[in-house]
Amino acid sequence: MPYIRRLPSGLYQATVRMPNGKRVTETNRLKSVVEKWAKQQEAKFAAGDVRDPNAGKIKVADWYARWTKARLVEGPTKAKNASLWATHCQPKWGDWPMQAVQRVDAQAWVGELIETRRVRHKGRTVSPFADPDEIPTLAASTIHDIVYLMGSMYRAAMKENPPVVMVNPFGDLDLPRRNAKSVEFYEREEAQALYAAVEELHGPGWRTLVELGMDVGLRPGELYGLHAHRVDWMRGLLAVVEVQTREGLRAYPKSMKSNRVVPVPALTLAGMSRLMQGRGRMERVFTAPGGGLIDDGNFRDRIWYPSIEVAGIRRFPPRIMRHTAASWLVQDGVPLYDVQSLLGHESFTTTQRYAHLAPDAHEKVVQSWRRRASGDAR
Repeated sequence: MPYIRRLPSGLYQATVRMPNGKRVTETNRLKSVVEKWAKQQEAKFAAGDVRDPNAGKIKVADWYARWTKARLVEGPTKAKNASLWATHCQPKWGDWPMQAVQRVDAQAWVGELIETRRVRHKGRTVSPFADPDEIPTLAASTIHDIVYLMGSMYRAAMKENPPVVMVNPFGDLDLPRRNAKSVEFYEREEAQALYAAVEELHGPGWRTLVELGMDVGLRPGELYGLHAHRVDWMRGLLAVVEVQTREGLRAYPKSMKSNRVVPVPALTLAGMSRLMQGRGRMERVFTAPGGGLIDDGNFRDRIWYPSIEVAGIRRFPPRIMRHTAASWLVQDGVPLYDVQSLLGHESFTTTQRYAHLAPDAHEKVVQSWRRRASGDAR
């Protein structure tokens, strides 16, 4: 039975005990209002609805603090999310109760984001005295990231037991279209020039690392974290397990499909074998000059970019190795699903970015044109 009392302030307060023993209350100046609320809560509990009626009243900012503290994400992702939250999400939603946000409010906010000017432009913080017309609006990809952050918060709230909220107002919103980025990769002649420059400047071991990245498409962190005991030297295979991150070695890959076994070209495998002569099988295949861990920034600035300058080829960051591997394989007619398996793409959509490079990508279209040109439209 609900307990109803009159407070010293003159307001009426109803108290109802949930099935888990927790007490919830509602206060109003009218006794009839709290009585009605108490009956509604008891009816819900009797029907099996054990949600805390006050759960959705938690402020969005308070839920964000709890949610982000419990998340297991890498440092760069955490820093990016913190920046998006502080710049775009907290000023708008921080003081809102979780249950108060409706889809129409979220969609209207997307319209505001589309008109929002960037706070950083060309790598610098925008001056408050800058001409707004010279500062571009937020990129579509940034708006997608902002909305995804809010949606992730609400999805987590819905998974609580009992749920904090029952709906995600940031799900399935109408967002600006993201422009498809063209796939950049090195031509084979450029790669050969890069291999030669890397070996000339830094030695054959670094050439082997770059060749492995170009042929097999390992992520830089997967290259740096490769241990000798993960290589099947007889069969020419390696298992992608450990990954080197900015926080150190991580014993699991980026996604479930990233944990994979891939083949290694014979010449590259021979180069890896030479690197391991006189060393233990539990050691890393690729190490820094002093034998320590490879730092991504040092590799990029001291090995990669100087070699590109000597090779005289287009300047791309090290992740171009992965794009190059995928592009070459598709150009050689390797099925996209095989490429997805080799590179460890979680989504086939990611692999489809390379579909236009297939040798028969437009073959049926071209055949149709030829038939029409010859008067045979069968």
